[in-house]
Amino acid sequence: CYQMGLMSRYVESWRVGDTAFWRGPFGDFFYKPNQYGELLLLAAGTGLAPMVPILQSITDNENDETFVTLVGCFKTFESIYLKTFLQEQARFWNVRTFFVLSQESSSEQLPWSYQEKTHFGHLGQDLIKELVSCCRRKPFALVCGSAEFTKDIARCLLCAGLTEDSYFLF
Repeated sequence: CYQMGLMSRYVESWRVGDTAFWRGPFGDFFYKPNQYGELLLLAAGTGLAPMVPILQSITDNENDETFVTLVGCFKTFESIYLKTFLQEQARFWNVRTFFVLSQESSSEQLPWSYQEKTHFGHLGQDLIKELVSCCRRKPFALVCGSAEFTKDIARCLLCAGLTEDSYFLF
């Protein structure tokens, strides 16, 4: 749980036997197969949630040739959720996954399959530029995380050469 997270505070208030009702997802982003050459998915923590159905729809559709680069930002390796799902998705020919861990500093303790695709610290300008330049096709970026994360990443995407119509902020 995130101390300042709206959803985290709500979940922490639950007691055994409470009932929660869900609606959604809501938003203005609608994915169509092959609409973009490459999607650059940038997610912090639970911001991974809207990326999952988009990624799943691409890999479930054998006619969708969209490349995907997903970057998940988490505090620690243990805090990465959906690890198995993300590893399965990364086996597809058109999907790459990377992780940024803010509270770890060495890959020595990570499983070998994560060592080369994990960065340490915060997702910032230099790494964003590297990610954009490594995209196989012109990327369209999707960004989801805290308000601060989203604002910072939008600024970094502009500095990396993307235009405001080349990304969507959840």
